[in-house]
Amino acid sequence: MIIGIAGPIGLNMLEYDFGDATLPDRNVFPLPTHLVNSLLRRGHKVIVYTNSGSIDEPFVLEHDQLTVCVAPTRPKPGRAFFDIEIEGLKKLMQQYPADVVHAFWTYEYALASLKSGLPTIVGIHDVASRILFTQFDIFRVVRWYMNCQAIRQSKYLAANSAYTFHQLSKRTQAKTRIINNFFSKEIEQAAQVPTVKQNHIVSVTMGFTKRKGIPLALHAFSKLRKQFPTLEYHLVGAEMEPGGEAQQYARKNGLDDGIRYHGILPYDQLLKIVAEAKVFLHPSVEESFGMAPLEAMVLGTAVVGGQKSGFIPYLLDHGNVGLLCDIYSSESMARAVRRLLVDETLMMEMTKRAQEFAFANFSEEVIVQQHLDFIKHVYEHQLQLLNQNGEVKAEEIGALEA
Repeated sequence: MIIGIAGPIGLNMLEYDFGDATLPDRNVFPLPTHLVNSLLRRGHKVIVYTNSGSIDEPFVLEHDQLTVCVAPTRPKPGRAFFDIEIEGLKKLMQQYPADVVHAFWTYEYALASLKSGLPTIVGIHDVASRILFTQFDIFRVVRWYMNCQAIRQSKYLAANSAYTFHQLSKRTQAKTRIINNFFSKEIEQAAQVPTVKQNHIVSVTMGFTKRKGIPLALHAFSKLRKQFPTLEYHLVGAEMEPGGEAQQYARKNGLDDGIRYHGILPYDQLLKIVAEAKVFLHPSVEESFGMAPLEAMVLGTAVVGGQKSGFIPYLLDHGNVGLLCDIYSSESMARAVRRLLVDETLMMEMTKRAQEFAFANFSEEVIVQQHLDFIKHVYEHQLQLLNQNGEVKAEEIGALEA
């Protein structure tokens, strides 16, 4: 069986020897990349479908175990509902078909996979209606519309958490499995490296918006500095770079003291900053899962998150493996972080329980097998349908299974 993975794949993060081939640049989201690497380690044949703004024509690289298919993308593709991107991905899928495609997110990759006619699992990794409600703009309207189309057309859906699942209609839930996100082998290996905690707390987020909660987190840190005058707050992610929106806001409001702005960092540098932090503060209003706090848990950094922030209370085992607070209150955030900073015993207990909870519930070994079980289910179901319709002979089914 050949497995297709469609999504924002980090091509240069793939654990595969491409020889001297130069791969197109693209924006990276680690999760689907880690899934591809995990499948390759297990010996599966994989086709990657992604896109890049650095090419003008489709790019294909075929190897024995891994084929990479990259379609072009334009600047600001949302203005035309990603129509060219969807069409380009669809054509590559039809030219280089997989037996089952797992498409990440309910947007362009999902719609391209569904239009290709290939058996498709669509992964729901955010709640588009919630995002639109908290971050209303034209782009989010476009994404919400695409999400609705993808969910309506899908036969097989995978929700990345129980929280995401329960946001769906009963009709949609009937065709959806819950398969949590997972942390990668790279995180597991990084957690085994001895680390000395530094005098800082950290937040990792993609965007300086009210939904991500950084504005109030800056006010919370200002309160903490009064008691801990040498404490630093490290900000990592989009719009967190020096001179970026976060720093502009902090300077305007007199909150800049003690803050280090890193912006987007290479993955290994990001992990180092998180591992060395005393506390990981996650002030997001809503998370369908919460990869950043999960990685902090594995790395042995105590986590503070929102008590009503989507899946975060479940990820933190309702306060047993991390502290929950009111992220709409800078004082509540500061109080939770302060509690960990002044009580080293509590911090150590929290980090130990968090690691155990993460390994038991969200490890690659646990979750990737669930993906494979679902992929196999879809594959076998499609074979049954084809056989019932008389569209394939028995020997052809055997060839497909091989």
